[in-house]
Amino acid sequence: MTVRAPRLYDEQLDASLAEVDRLRVQVSTLLETHQQLSTLLVAADTRVGDLMKLLVAVRAMIESRDANAALESLQDILVNVIGCDEFSVYSIDPRERMLVPIAGSGEFVRPSDRVPLDGTWLGDLVEAGSLHIARERSTHERRHSDVAAVVPLRVLDRVVGAIVITSLFPHREILGTCDREVLGLLGAYASTAIIAADRRARWRQLPDALR
Repeated sequence: MTVRAPRLYDEQLDASLAEVDRLRVQVSTLLETHQQLSTLLVAADTRVGDLMKLLVAVRAMIESRDANAALESLQDILVNVIGCDEFSVYSIDPRERMLVPIAGSGEFVRPSDRVPLDGTWLGDLVEAGSLHIARERSTHERRHSDVAAVVPLRVLDRVVGAIVITSLFPHREILGTCDREVLGLLGAYASTAIIAADRRARWRQLPDALR
């Protein structure tokens, strides 16, 4: 007995230490999982906030009293939901085949600038009719011909304008999947909302006898 007792004690001690090590690994794993879940929760909360802003801005755009108000709502979505720093909104002059800037933000926007549809990189991207996302490079490394995104604006199957995103805010350096989906929706429906708002404004200006 005098020989067996210390050995039994050593075995129990080893088992206890092994259990402590096992619990320590489990606690470490739980802490890592907690951190990951916390990060995901913060990202989800941020995205929910962005979606709420999007819903409010889209409703405002749909219910706008005139084209200028609809354009302001569109710019609100680009800045507060997508995170655009510099961008331009163009309409197409079909007779002259020119892109005419009608709204935007940043140095890239100059109202006097008109971009030909023919023979220019921007005209080619717009007439292609599909969302163009530039390859991921820092804003400082981009050329004008390598903007963050070009979003053709369509009414049914006809391209009537474009959104050109030159740069994003630092916290939105990369356009994610949700951002691309929102831009796709804007490309499909923003022009219709702007045109409808303009027609509502013109309708209100008609004499009552002509309505």
